[in-house]
Amino acid sequence: MLFQRIKEKLLEFNLFKSIPRSTDETILRQQRHTTRLYLVLLLVTSVTLISYGFLKSNTISKTIESPSSETFTQLNKKYPLTLDCPCSQTSFEYKQFFSNIEVEYHDICSSEFITARWIQLQFIESPVKEFFIHDIRFQSQMHFQLLSTLCRVAKQTIEDSLQSFYRTKLITPKVIDNFSFQIESELILEQFKRTVPESYRPTLQLIEANTEINQLVMPLSSIFESPGDVHNKEVFHLKPELNAQYDRPDCASAPKCACSFSLFSDECVLETAIEKGEFTKIISGMRLTVSPIRSVLISTLECFYNETCLSYIKREINSLVSPTNFSTLRLSSLATDESQNDTIDMLAKKLFIRRWLNQSSYESYFNQCDPISCQYSYISRFDIVDAVTRITGTLGALNFLLKLLVPYLIKLLYYIWAKIKSRRQNTIRPSVETVSTRRGK
Repeated sequence: MLFQRIKEKLLEFNLFKSIPRSTDETILRQQRHTTRLYLVLLLVTSVTLISYGFLKSNTISKTIESPSSETFTQLNKKYPLTLDCPCSQTSFEYKQFFSNIEVEYHDICSSEFITARWIQLQFIESPVKEFFIHDIRFQSQMHFQLLSTLCRVAKQTIEDSLQSFYRTKLITPKVIDNFSFQIESELILEQFKRTVPESYRPTLQLIEANTEINQLVMPLSSIFESPGDVHNKEVFHLKPELNAQYDRPDCASAPKCACSFSLFSDECVLETAIEKGEFTKIISGMRLTVSPIRSVLISTLECFYNETCLSYIKREINSLVSPTNFSTLRLSSLATDESQNDTIDMLAKKLFIRRWLNQSSYESYFNQCDPISCQYSYISRFDIVDAVTRITGTLGALNFLLKLLVPYLIKLLYYIWAKIKSRRQNTIRPSVETVSTRRGK
């Protein structure tokens, strides 16, 4: 019974009652249809507007003037995709943010073995007044003077390269975050570390070639002959008996030669030693060949890491005129690829570098960039106050429009329906009359 009454109320529900109220059933039916269409349209549009109002996302843009490094970092964490901070200075030199780039060199380049204290050592004179050319007492001065030169040239190369590096400019249209800055800094430094040794190798090759080209007098090619003169005149003209480039001592014929260390298959390479009569002590790692620079390059520093080996050399020093308090070299615990068996050539090609010590300052980079402002945007997905305000205002306007337009729409639909119904009746009526006439006949 209650359900029936509710159903009747809904069917008779009318929001568009005329004043005065009409009792015409046709008019009442039209008003009820208007009410139903109005409610359906209002419900559909209301649901649509409410859904749109609460789900719509708004893009909000903001600008921060003269941001600090801390402000930029905070904004970058929140808005990494939209943050844009143009630099007021788009290019500046590396020296503005790379500071304290230093090099830790191999121990030999900071040791006393390349100083005057060692190079100018005076050894105890031999009773026989002569040394073999591969004797450490004969070879030492030349060997370590060249090694000192290699260290000095390597250090100068690095200093010159650093000055050029510091003058290089970084192009940065906008501020980058600290993480990206550190990655880019590492890439820049790694490229620099690779190119510096490459720039030193031509110098090293030139030093070696200079000995060959200029035919410098060297221990293994210092035997001269005096050529005869056809006019029997006294002419002091000495000619090398051996040519340093073409007449290297042959390994097969030269005593105590070892070819395994040779850069040329027929070149004699002697192991440096201390020879006193029948006593011979090999100086581990040191070699001697025709070219003094190549003698250094194919040698190692093995003996100078070993206290026992070094003690054999110190025993031969004339302590009355030269110091004897020399310490052995030490391997670096941080340079894992370093070995006492590394040749000088291997060390020289790496510029005697053990490791680089560098530091880049993001704060200095940011200050140089000096952004005037930062712009960023974010999406606001839900603001209940704004959503309710917009929806309420829109529904009010929509309610007014629907109440104004729906009655006219219903009247139009009724008019169209009446026309359609009238046409149907006119079409059916002649057909009925025709059938009746035929039956009468």
